[in-house]
Amino acid sequence: MKLLVFLLEAEKPVPMISLERLFGGGFEAVKDKKRTIYRYLNIIEEKWQIELIRGDQYSIKKKAAFQATELNSQEAQALYFSAGDIIDPDLRLMTQAKLLRIYQERRKKEDLMPKRTLELIDWCEQHINKAKIKMQMLIKNYSSINSGVIADRLVVPISFNMENLEIYAYDLEGENVLKVFKLERMDGIEKQKDKAPKELKLDKFEIKRDPFGYLIEGKELLYLDLRMDLKAFVLFSLHFSKLVPKIEKLEGDDLDKPYRIELELLRVDPMAGWIIGLINHIDIVDSMDFKGSLRSYFDKYVSSQLQNILQS
Repeated sequence: MKLLVFLLEAEKPVPMISLERLFGGGFEAVKDKKRTIYRYLNIIEEKWQIELIRGDQYSIKKKAAFQATELNSQEAQALYFSAGDIIDPDLRLMTQAKLLRIYQERRKKEDLMPKRTLELIDWCEQHINKAKIKMQMLIKNYSSINSGVIADRLVVPISFNMENLEIYAYDLEGENVLKVFKLERMDGIEKQKDKAPKELKLDKFEIKRDPFGYLIEGKELLYLDLRMDLKAFVLFSLHFSKLVPKIEKLEGDDLDKPYRIELELLRVDPMAGWIIGLINHIDIVDSMDFKGSLRSYFDKYVSSQLQNILQS
């Protein structure tokens, strides 16, 4: 675990001699330093499914493409018990308290979600995101939002997006186009015997998603320069905790909105409601395309929906 954290935090690839010194017993170790390091590296790749760059220097591959992972209740519970081995009593108590809260929150969420959805999520994580070989799969009774047709769809899934509960897959019955399939619109998904067709060239394919997990796939992104006061910053941290590392604090004692985050987004709707609620505590600087899309979103959805709510 310490080696994994070290590689994640390293700004550039690390030579083997440094890994030997830090994780192979130090310079005083007479032999087998490299063997120890290789064993640790194999655990990171094979057990934890984290791809490494190997050679003269070592690093985590595609760190920037990583998507944040949310613990389920079982994982939080396991970490809670593992934290009991922490020697420092204060750190142990604080860590276990946080993990207990995470466990309770996740368990409540899971209790409220349909069992079939939870099973689909677990299946997709295991057979799509963790699969080393991409296989053909059959999505059962998928309801298309565009045509209204309900039918089975033969696809090659590339990635499962946990944030939006959707599968990115090549539609083999639709000219091998990459499409989005929502979990809520399918009855299930079955793995087939055949592998992905070679013409898809999946070895060169790279998933690109915006900060909210939406598939970019050649689409134009909306630049957002958002400034926040203290209240907005705190609430942003609660709503969008995974984006907090992107926030910076601007210098200057006279700034009423010193917290800044720059984002490139595919859509405005993940933030639209938050912006409405905190309109007096934020500024959107420049970002003309984002403002235009936000205005269109308000005109199309917010005004009419708000009127319906108030009249009901």
